Amino acid sequence: MKFSQSIGIQLQKRKELLYNLGAISSYTSMLIFLWHGIVILLSRQQPKHTLVLYAASTLFSILVMAPYKWDKKWMRIKTSIGMSVFGLSLLIYLFCLWAY
Repeated sequence: MKFSQSIGIQLQKRKELLYNLGAISSYTSMLIFLWHGIVILLSRQQPKHTLVLYAASTLFSILVMAPYKWDKKWMRIKTSIGMSVFGLSLLIYLFCLWAY
């Protein structure tokens, strides 16, 4: 019982650090997704339909949720980056789907 309370206290003290680690992880995963799209484009491969659907649904969810996150500066930045990355990835996937 004492151990779980200690973990809870430490998490409360370091919540900003945890948030920043989560944000870095989120940006990293977006960049990996874009990198994958560029690799598919350069190797002239057709993407799997699931990737195209994932990029489209993620972009749609970001666009739909954007007005609710627009009040805070960092959320505007994160939302703008997400729209750019997933929009560009979707365009790359659709081009590769059409061209190859």
